[in-house]
Amino acid sequence: MSDRGSVSTPVGAGNEAEPRLGSLLGAGVLAAGLFVVPRFAPAVFLLGLLSPLPLMLQRLRGGSGSTALATVFAAALIGALLAPGPAVWFLAVVAAPALVMAESLVRGRGLVRGCAWAFALVVAEIAVALLFWSGPLAEQVLTPLEHLRSDAFLGELRAGGVPPEQVTAWSEQVGTLRSALEIVFPAIFVIGGALMVLANAAILRLYLARRDPGWLEDGEFERVRWPLGLVGVFILSGTAVLVPAARTTAYNVLLVVAFFFALQGLAVVGFYARRLAGPPLLRAAVVVLVLVNPWAPQILALLGLFDNWFDFRRWAEPPREDTGT
Repeated sequence: MSDRGSVSTPVGAGNEAEPRLGSLLGAGVLAAGLFVVPRFAPAVFLLGLLSPLPLMLQRLRGGSGSTALATVFAAALIGALLAPGPAVWFLAVVAAPALVMAESLVRGRGLVRGCAWAFALVVAEIAVALLFWSGPLAEQVLTPLEHLRSDAFLGELRAGGVPPEQVTAWSEQVGTLRSALEIVFPAIFVIGGALMVLANAAILRLYLARRDPGWLEDGEFERVRWPLGLVGVFILSGTAVLVPAARTTAYNVLLVVAFFFALQGLAVVGFYARRLAGPPLLRAAVVVLVLVNPWAPQILALLGLFDNWFDFRRWAEPPREDTGT
C-alpha cells in the first residue's frame, strides 16, 4: 500500500518494503559525485544543484529507510573524499531540505507545501548558525568585498588602464555595499536558503514533468499568494527602520518580506505567461525576459505586494457560466 494515503501512486513509485540495494547505492554515489565534482572543477559548479536529485527520486521510488541509508552513504563518501565539514553541510543544508520536499510529495501534500516545510527547516538551521557563529558567517559574506576594494585589487585596475576617478568610484561603491551587507547579512543567508530550496524544487519539477507528471499538481506555483498578514509585517518593518534601536532587525525583516513578495509577483507573471497563445519556449522566454530586467526584483516585489489587494490573476480567469435554474 502506498504511503500517500488516498492519493494514487504514480508510475515509478517504489515499494517501501523492498528497497533495491543497487538503487540505494547508486543514488548515494551519484549524489556524492554531483556534490564533490564542483569542488575540483569550479567551472561546473551548477552540478552541485543536482546533488539532492538522486536522493529525492530515491524517496519517491522507494521508502524512507532506503532513502536514509542512501543519504548517509552519500555523506560518508563526501567525508572520505573531502572532509567531515562538507559532509555535515551536505546532510544538513543540501540533503535534508530536499528530502522534506520529496516527503511532502510522497504524502500527497504537494510541492509548494514541501517548499514551505523545507524553507522552515533551512531558517531553523540558519538561526542556530547565526546564534553560535555569527562572526564567521559575516566574515564569509564580507571578505570578498574587502578584496574588491583592497590596494592590490585597485592597483590591478589602475594597471589595466582604468581611469583614477573610476577606480575611486568603484572603491566607494564596494564600500557602500559592504556597509549594507554588514547590516543585512542574516537576511542574505535566509534568502540564499530560500533560493536553494526553490532551485531544488524547480529541478525536481522539471524532471517529474517529463518523466512522471503524476506526482505534480497542475499550476500550484502559479497560485502562490501569501496571507494578508505579511503586508502588515512589511509595513511594520518599514516603519521600524525609523527607530534606531530596531533598525538592524527591521532592515533584515523588510528584505526577507520583500523577497517573498517578489516570489508572489513571479507567480503572477508565470500565471499570465502560461496562458499566452504560443509554444512553451515562447512562454518561458517571456519569464526569462522579466527576470533579466535590472529592475526585476523591485518590479516583482511591488507586483506581489499589490496583488494582495487587486488579485491580478482573476482578470485572466475565464468567466463563469450562469447555469440558471
